[in-house]
Formats: sequence, C-alpha cells, structure tokens
Amino acid sequence: MRITIVGGGEIGFAISQALSIEHEVSVIDRAADVAERFEALDVQFVRGRATSPGVLERAGVAQADVLVACTGLDEVNIVACAIASRLGKPRTFCFVSREEFLGLHDDKGLDQFGIDRVVWPEAQLASDIERIIRVPGALDAETFVDGAIQMVEYRLDPESELPGRSIAELHLPHGSLIVAVRRGDAVFIPRGESTLAFDDRIVVIGTPEALRDVTERVTVAAGARRQRVTIIGGGAVGLRIATLLEAADATDVTVIESDPGRGEALAGRLRRTLILNGDGTDLELLESEDVGRSDVLVSVIDNDERNLFASLLGRQLGVRRIITRVSKRANLRLFEHVGIDVAVSARGAAVASVLHQIQGSTTRLLAVVEQGAGRILELDIPEGYVSRSLRDLAPPLNSIVGAIVRGTHVVIPRGADRIQAGDRLIVFTTHEAADQVRKYFANVKSQS
Repeated sequence: MRITIVGGGEIGFAISQALSIEHEVSVIDRAADVAERFEALDVQFVRGRATSPGVLERAGVAQADVLVACTGLDEVNIVACAIASRLGKPRTFCFVSREEFLGLHDDKGLDQFGIDRVVWPEAQLASDIERIIRVPGALDAETFVDGAIQMVEYRLDPESELPGRSIAELHLPHGSLIVAVRRGDAVFIPRGESTLAFDDRIVVIGTPEALRDVTERVTVAAGARRQRVTIIGGGAVGLRIATLLEAADATDVTVIESDPGRGEALAGRLRRTLILNGDGTDLELLESEDVGRSDVLVSVIDNDERNLFASLLGRQLGVRRIITRVSKRANLRLFEHVGIDVAVSARGAAVASVLHQIQGSTTRLLAVVEQGAGRILELDIPEGYVSRSLRDLAPPLNSIVGAIVRGTHVVIPRGADRIQAGDRLIVFTTHEAADQVRKYFANVKSQS
C-alpha cells in the first residue's frame, strides 16, 4: 500500500514508524531539520509545502492509497486533502484541533474537501479515557470485533488474589487469557509456569462476560455501586468525557473548572454533572469538596505540570485511580514512575485510531499498548492452510494468539483449539517481535 503523510511532527513520525515496515511511505514537511529524524526509517522524505500541488505530486499522491494530513495547522491539513483528492483517489485522514471543523463530517463537507475521516485527537482521547473509567480498576481498555473481544489492563494491588501464583494455578474463567505482563520497564508474554507478582501490570483478552469475572478477582474496585468521578479541567476533553459518562449513566461526575465563563457553558450543556468553579491544584478546595473519596480522578488541563500536580494531590488525598493527560510524549513514562496510574496522550490516542483503520494485506495493527512496547495485530489465515492446533505451531517468541475469529464466532483459544483457513487471528506481540510475527503468519501456507 502507498501512503503519504503530510507533516513530520510527532504524529507524522509515529504513523510513519508504524507503517513503513510493510508499506511504501512518503512524508512531506517544509522544515529541513525534520528530515533527519526520518533517516532511520524506510520512507521517502519530500521537503516543501503540503498545499503545493507540485510537492504533493513529487510525493506520489496521485498513486497513493492513503493520505494522512497531520500538520499542526488545520487549514493546511484540509487544503492538502482537497488537493490530493483532485490529483488522485487516496483515502484521506484529516487531523484537526478545533471543534468547529468537525462539521466536515457532513455530506457537503466531504464532497467539498475530499475528506474521508476527520480526526480530532481530543475527541479520541476522551473516548479512550471514558472506556477506561467504565471498567473498575482498569489501566487501559480496548474492544475489538465489534465488542465481541475486550482487552483490559490491570495493576495487581495488595488486595488482588493473583500475585504469587502461576498462570496455570489461576484457573481463569473460560474465554479469558493473560497475553502480556509488564514488570518494571520490561514487557513479556507469560506462559503457564510464569508467576505473577505484586505491582505487575497484566493485559487480559477475553469475552465481556469472562472479563467481568476476571475484574472481580483482580481488584476490589469491582462491584455494583456507582463510581464517583472527578474531572479537573472543563475544556474540550473534560466536557466530552463528562458527556459520555452522563450518557452511560453509571457514574456520579464532578467537573472542576477555573474559568467562571467556561463553567457556565459547561452547566448549560451537562445535566447531571456537578460543576465547581475553582483551581484543581488548590489543595484546600480539593479537601473541602472531599475529592479524596472519588473512585477516579481525571486531570485533563492542557498543561503537563499542572496535570501532574493536581494528580499527585489527588493521590495524597486517597483517590484510588488517577488518569492524567500528557501533552509531551517524553513525559508519559515519567508520570507513571511518580505514581500516576494511567498517563494518556491525545496524540497517541489519535495515532492509534488512524492505524486501526489503515488496512494491510493480511495483517493489521489493532492497538499499541504500553507506550509502544506491545502490539496487537489482526492476521488473516489464507486459503489452502492445513488446519492445526495451537500447540503444534511454533510462532516467534514473545507472541501469543489471543483470539480466533471464525465468521461471527469468537474463540479465546487453548492449546487444543485449531486454526484453519479463513480464520482471523488476534495476536499480541512485543514491538521487537512484531516483524517476525507478521512474516511467520504471512508464510503459514508454505509451512503446511
């Protein structure tokens, strides 16, 4: 597949890094110094303005299958998509930073600008955070195959019954599988004899029913009572999170917003959310509003330092789960090291969203976890493949088949389950092993 990336910033680089392994990728950026960071990737770099038809032609847009416009300027992204749609027929992804541009979703906007998908990173971030909040105790949560398969990440706390026991001894419910463990900074694929430890982060794949049972065993946060959620920051992300939580009607939500005018606007749009005017980094305010009793504190101020400060105050007050927005990618791991449960990036969420939708020939990237240390791939088993059981396979180390999708039927497999032609596999692998996994399953026909 031929893919053109407009913009060589953090988003453009992350998308290029993920796609250049299997696809022909070209990158357009006007800054000469940007080219240096792409030298290690197998991409064509074209220097110039993305609003120039000549530059787009040099980047091969006329032959491109996909164009992703992700510069920091909304207008440049829109114009680049419009020109590309006239030079060729690529599927276009347009990144925007302002809510008013979401009107491009309507038919008139699509016809006028040739945009197939508008990507608003803040909206994707809000959706990701809301999905995590709704699973008690979760550090990450994803759904695949139209919700038939879920992936949830947990930290094993002192109340959990799992630490000190091997995977084989856990007897997890049928339909669930631990596919990865992060211990410190290392991510590995566990086997039956692997023993879990306190403070491990485990990634579990399974059916929704099975994962409900797993949640009850992993964390004391599971239960029927409504969660209490405090959101610090009533900007675009905070508003969308509160709106999504109100629609689900499973939580009691409070939003703390420092701007009185913005607070009035929030009160006009939210019906069941308590709006407080004040500084989310004011310890006296947090104490007076009993924020420490919250099940989840979400800090989504558009400033890393203030988010970190508000989150640490919440931790000091006793909040069980802290979710914090991080703008600078370099701060993600730092925030976790100082005690933040979930550090999330709007840019990272948007990149993952786009990668989900750019289809490969036989393999697709469904999700990136642990800041890129893990990959979840979807792979097609070709016609002519001779059926065999999982235990008879010899896939690369640091990979595990998490699910088999056969038509409308989903199997969370054990060793005796068989793979056959036409199946789709959901495979978890580490970043380092992803290439080997792709090649292994691309050649399964010849291995028969």
